[in-house]
Amino acid sequence: MPLTKEENDLLTRVADGAPMGEMIRQHYWLPAVPSCKLEADGAPVRVRLLGRNYVAFRATDGSVGVLDEQCPHRKASLALARNEDGGLRCIYHGWKLNVKGEVVEAPNHTGNQEQFCKHVRVNRYTAADRGGIVWVWLGQGDTPPKFPELPFVDLPQSQRSVTSVEVPTNWLQGVEASMDSSHVGVLHESTTQLTAGGGNQRMLMTKSLAPRLEFEERPYGYRYAAIRPLADSSIYVRINNFVMPWYGIICPPDEKGPTTVFFSTPVDDVTHRAWFVHFNQHRDLGMTVMSASPDVWNFPPLPPGEAKDNWGQNRDLMKRGHQTGFPQHLGTEDFAMFLSQGPVYDRTDEQLCSADGAVIRLRQLLLKAVREFQEGKAPTIASSPELDYTEVRSVGGVLPPGSDWRSIAEAA
Repeated sequence: MPLTKEENDLLTRVADGAPMGEMIRQHYWLPAVPSCKLEADGAPVRVRLLGRNYVAFRATDGSVGVLDEQCPHRKASLALARNEDGGLRCIYHGWKLNVKGEVVEAPNHTGNQEQFCKHVRVNRYTAADRGGIVWVWLGQGDTPPKFPELPFVDLPQSQRSVTSVEVPTNWLQGVEASMDSSHVGVLHESTTQLTAGGGNQRMLMTKSLAPRLEFEERPYGYRYAAIRPLADSSIYVRINNFVMPWYGIICPPDEKGPTTVFFSTPVDDVTHRAWFVHFNQHRDLGMTVMSASPDVWNFPPLPPGEAKDNWGQNRDLMKRGHQTGFPQHLGTEDFAMFLSQGPVYDRTDEQLCSADGAVIRLRQLLLKAVREFQEGKAPTIASSPELDYTEVRSVGGVLPPGSDWRSIAEAA
């Protein structure tokens, strides 16, 4: 059934002290910027998360830091700062902050500068450089939450690629798409054929558009099997995982093939950053549409037009057989759908069907977590002692008639 307005607001709003934003801030690590965007002593990079502005930088020794964008002195932007000798130096008055967020120099202060710096009020954030991404914990306290040790995090650089792009819609629209199995065979039919070839197992999704869904709860969220009957009575099974609060771990197209983690992190209430981590746990990734990205901070491309021209949809290409008229990338097709839903999708008037079970479940998990947070509790799924991100495995394949899909999941 549709959500109420209160539920929709609780799920989507993240800025200005909204409960969802504060829950995420305290209990989860957020991806901030691709690692390769930060050079030692190079330019800081602006990052906006949960409605607030930050800068990320790499210090002289290679360590990374995330700071509030405004200098604690007179609020000039640290995106303009000099990055030198282990910290950012504000070009307004010379105050310097290290990667821990500590003020270490205030050259325009007379008297005991060291003691003065110790008493400057600053927000200190914990940053980590893992899996080709610089992550940050924005919460309060001395102990960060468990780091998401997802399948790509400890792979060598040759086995993964990381790209992202800012999309002008609410974050939940992206998260829901990552767990919507039935749209893939429709929206992405042409791009799947273009990128993977007509013989790829993923093309089987275009033969049966109404999968049967079966679910299993997991300490990190849930996994589910999308089961499609084939003409010879065998079944095509795709087992994907939803990892709180936004990770969609998608099974590879073929055994030992590359797979993808999709996640959409909140920039503010009406903007999100879509992340695509393409990786292969078995061998070097090589050249793929993702690893050949021309700009890791702005890829995949957004639709090329505006609402007035249907976001640049190419109807001539559709006449020639392309299913959507957005040939740029699989992600571009998704972004066009998000934009067409509006900046914040109204879930109070939707009409769902049997294929939407995975979307409904992720909403339920998020609502449960944020309501626990509102009650002053640590969300159960964020604090579970059984939480082990390394156990997340997404697989797929064609099985004989009558097979249990769990057989390939446990063998992975």
